[in-house]
Amino acid sequence: MDVLERARDISWYHAMELEPGRKTEAMFDLDPMKHHYGLPERLDGKRCLDVGTWDGYWAFEMERRGASEVVALDLDDERELDWPPRRRPKTFNETPRGAGFRLAHELFDSKVERVVCSIYDAKPEDLGTFDFVFCGSVLIHLRDQFLALERIAGLCTGQFVSAEEYDKPTSLLPIPVSRYLADRDKDTVFWLPSIRTWKRMLWSAGFDRVERHGRFDMKAVAGWKVPHVVHHAYKS
Repeated sequence: MDVLERARDISWYHAMELEPGRKTEAMFDLDPMKHHYGLPERLDGKRCLDVGTWDGYWAFEMERRGASEVVALDLDDERELDWPPRRRPKTFNETPRGAGFRLAHELFDSKVERVVCSIYDAKPEDLGTFDFVFCGSVLIHLRDQFLALERIAGLCTGQFVSAEEYDKPTSLLPIPVSRYLADRDKDTVFWLPSIRTWKRMLWSAGFDRVERHGRFDMKAVAGWKVPHVVHHAYKS
């Protein structure tokens, strides 16, 4: 069967170029936005972690940039995701998440290791530590963003790149603020931090140096967009 025919049976979050010049239909095509994140051009000899990998877009990108080992962390069962009790679905998709990752992994002949684990439970004694960690558009959907950042700080020995949605109105305030949005009808977001809040949380979670790399609008294939802020955080 043709590669893209196999891919059509999968709901993709990331557009993936499974064959030269042929991409999957997805919610986001990150190729035109990749430069906003500021990943190192080369990751040779680095042990890397992709938190909330979904289809594996960033995990495979790290591998292409020469990482010696890449671990891709995510959950396969939708029941295990964070849901506000009043908005928890009555039924769930019985097909495990990660089908896109597995297809791309096979086609790329990749050595990326997918680990099924919540970031809340990710600890050095189980996963080891990492020279480079990436997490994009994931923490915004978590009930406990700070615990997730604390776990990431505990796993990271070098650089962490964080790219997350931020709240535009409260980013104008001179104090760190998060807006409560768990009751909205759109995708589950418990808290929407301001730019200042994201930076403060990264420092409080254990990173010694935190720099705002930049802001950009993450554009969906359908045309809508989400404001994102990118921070680079470092352990000394």
